[in-house]
Amino acid sequence: MAQFLDENFLLKNETAKRLFFHVAQDLPIFDYHCHLSPKAIAEDEPFDDIARMWLEGDHYKWRIMRANGEPESLCGGAGPWDEKFVAYARALLRAAGNPLLHWSHLELQRIFGISEVLTPQNALEIRQKANRLLAAGRISPRSLLVQFNVKVLCTTDDPVDDLHWHRTIAEEQKKGSAFQTKVLPAFRPDKALNTSEIAAWNKYVDELGRTAELDIDAYPSLLEALAKRHGYFHSMGCRLSDHALLVPPYVPASDADLDAIVKKGRGGNSLSPVEQEKLATALLLHCARLNAQKGWTMQLHIAALRNVNPRLFRTLGPDVGGDSTSDAPIVAPLASFLGALEEEGALPKTILYTLDPSKHNPLATLAASFAGTSPEATVSQVAGKVQLGAAWWFNDQKDGMERHLREYAGVGLIGAWVGMLTDSRSFMSFPRHEYFRRILCNTVGEWVDAGELPDDPVYTDQLVRSICWENAVNYFEMP
Repeated sequence: MAQFLDENFLLKNETAKRLFFHVAQDLPIFDYHCHLSPKAIAEDEPFDDIARMWLEGDHYKWRIMRANGEPESLCGGAGPWDEKFVAYARALLRAAGNPLLHWSHLELQRIFGISEVLTPQNALEIRQKANRLLAAGRISPRSLLVQFNVKVLCTTDDPVDDLHWHRTIAEEQKKGSAFQTKVLPAFRPDKALNTSEIAAWNKYVDELGRTAELDIDAYPSLLEALAKRHGYFHSMGCRLSDHALLVPPYVPASDADLDAIVKKGRGGNSLSPVEQEKLATALLLHCARLNAQKGWTMQLHIAALRNVNPRLFRTLGPDVGGDSTSDAPIVAPLASFLGALEEEGALPKTILYTLDPSKHNPLATLAASFAGTSPEATVSQVAGKVQLGAAWWFNDQKDGMERHLREYAGVGLIGAWVGMLTDSRSFMSFPRHEYFRRILCNTVGEWVDAGELPDDPVYTDQLVRSICWENAVNYFEMP
């Protein structure tokens, strides 16, 4: 019987062990999508409490704590940190099969050198051990990025952000800082596309106009403002945009129609559902064209049904664990959206994520339909130009990752895939890359053992190396 989280955790065959320990384990990390704070990286304040490191803002953990019957004060509320830590340990007792059980213990081992299994009985003792280490050393945002060999990190940033903290880090690095992880922004214009609440949209557009130094009173000036901010982000090293879409919009409209819609909205009048979708379609197409012109990658995160619990949203706001997977149809409108860009020669490099695992096969086949580049395209040829994104959010667990790998490999080109990301708000989350790499190596090893893949490093080693590091470097072309 294997021991819990031993050296060969998730590695069930000799090929897997060789691939992980001799190929994957020491490769750098390219974390191209996360929600870490650039301010925290710039200021680099040492951490002082594992309870806060683990539980502050982590809605993954809050969800299982709520499911375990813990009061909200110990989840997203303001309860004492010692009680929160014990409450989380109580939830882990019932978390068999949940990746949090694995991730949390990997973090204890890799960051704090603590191999004990966390229980409610020893939780306070383990917290004390971890906090003594925090007090004695200097575990900080930068030290963790260095420890886990994170070479490139892309945050998630609104177009109105001045990117002050990214600039601060970059200027420090130019002066010879020992900290050399690239911390780059990603362009997330969701608020510009969301006209469901017209007052909130107008408030945001006012801010966008001030940042872009434009009076946004019509459709052309809205496009210009986004283009100006896109250009500024490019000058700051940004090479990705990111878009959260419940269902990809695709209702084309004329410029005259769109101008009337923007003027109606700017006048404080609510837009009809069709008008909302027309404007969202046009602005998403605009961002895609800007991406194609500058060689950026467009990330589409699809099928997250947000804030389904009105009480939770009303009391705590968004991103607190009140989200669900949507089963809405997504493939047909997305195909029309990508097809329209392809017709223009303006389809950028694109990564398609879905929270609905039943859509992995449809999206993988859709992505493969847009391989290659038309003669009039502004985007150069690249392997995996449009591709299925990593097993995301509720899918980034063992079974989800294994299914994702097999489904993508079965209908796509897995060797061109850009691999794993954390999508995390926690600086302790980088062992998730190790978790993924173990699963990847084990899957490749199973293919070898079954006679389905040649037992030849040209196939096996290069496949692992490419997915874990090299493909992302070549695909994203960061400055």
